[in-house]
Amino acid sequence: MLKSPIYIKLKTLNDLARLVCSLERVPSPIYEYNYLGTDILAVPFDSLSGRSIIYYVVNTQITENQYLLYKISNNLEEVYLVDKIRDTSALYSPVIKVSSPPPSFTKPSRISATSRYTGIGLNDLLSLSKLVAFRTIYEENTIPLFLFPKDVTNTPPIKHGQNIHEQILGTPMTMLDSADTSFFYYVPINEGIDKCFLKFSLEKSNHPTFSNHIDEHGFIYLKVIQLDGPHPLVKV
Repeated sequence: MLKSPIYIKLKTLNDLARLVCSLERVPSPIYEYNYLGTDILAVPFDSLSGRSIIYYVVNTQITENQYLLYKISNNLEEVYLVDKIRDTSALYSPVIKVSSPPPSFTKPSRISATSRYTGIGLNDLLSLSKLVAFRTIYEENTIPLFLFPKDVTNTPPIKHGQNIHEQILGTPMTMLDSADTSFFYYVPINEGIDKCFLKFSLEKSNHPTFSNHIDEHGFIYLKVIQLDGPHPLVKV
C-alpha cells in the first residue's frame, strides 16, 4: 500500500528553485498538482520509514508555464516560471502537471515520535561543511543544507545568561547502507541568514561563511534552503 507522503513547506519559490537547480548537473523535475485544495509545486527529495518526503511551495502563478527558470546574475538569483526555454545561461526544471495523483498521495502523513530523524549535533559549521562536501562526492545530486527556526514548543524557560539558538542548519544523511535516512546532522545558528550559500575551503581551516557568490576560486559551495517553519521531522 502506498503510504501518505510527509509534506514540508519551503519559504519561497527561490528556495524550491535553488533546491532543484542550483549546483546541479541536471535539474530535478518539479510536480504541479492540487494538495488540500491548493495548487502546489513540489519535489520528492527524500524518504523516511517508507514515506516520501516532499518539499513544496504554494503556486501563486497558475498559468500554462512549463519550466522553472533559475540563474544567478550579478550575485542575485533570478527565478521565474516560463513557458519556453530561451536563456541558455539559465538552468531549467521542467514542470510536470499531474491531473490525478493517487488519493493517498494528497493526504498529509501523521508524524509520530518514531517517524522522525535522529538529531546529531555537530561542533561547528566547519564540521557540517566537511561532512556534506565529502558525502556529496558519492551522491548523484548535491546535498542541500536546510535552515529553519528552532521549534520552541514545550521548551523549558531560558535561564538568565543562557545562549538562545533561534535557527537550525543541517541536513538528513546516513552513513550506512540503508534505504531510509534516519539521521539529521545539524548546528545551531545565532544570526540571521539572508544568503543562499555556505562557502568554505578544503585547503584552509577558515570558518565557513554565508555568501551569494558561487564563483570565487578555491571554495566549495553548499546551497542553503529555508523552510517556512520548524522542521516537522527534527526535534533538537
